[in-house]
Amino acid sequence: MRGWRGELFKEWTFVTQITTGSGLPQTPIYLAAVSGTGVTGSIRPDYTGAPIYAAPSGLFLNPAAYTAPLSGQWGSAGRNSITGPGQFTLNASMARTFRLRDRFNLDLRIDSTNLLNHVTFTTWNTTVNSTQFGLPTTANPMRSMQTTLRLRF
Repeated sequence: MRGWRGELFKEWTFVTQITTGSGLPQTPIYLAAVSGTGVTGSIRPDYTGAPIYAAPSGLFLNPAAYTAPLSGQWGSAGRNSITGPGQFTLNASMARTFRLRDRFNLDLRIDSTNLLNHVTFTTWNTTVNSTQFGLPTTANPMRSMQTTLRLRF
């Protein structure tokens, strides 16, 4: 390309970063006090044998897979027995330096995080006796774009 088209479309730098991963391990918990132990807080529920991921519509985890442990018991659900949601993010940037006359340079940079605006959840709510059990706790940040223009002389 020559002329103004060549000046506008040549010498760009493009950079992308893809972050992907399988879900992190999570542990199901049951909020209750265990009498005679001095423990108040979270214990593990009993695993019923039902499939964990065969969740009813609107949920990501199956509430029927867990039940409250017997009084004074700790529960049979294993530590890290739930796989959290998978992760995917695409970040990208593009930059170019325009030379203006002999002494001036104009730097243009455009950065984007989560360019595709793809929603992924960070974790599931694994508190069995919560009304929010099996739902996502938070989503990753939405798309964000930033433009930087710098004149150097």
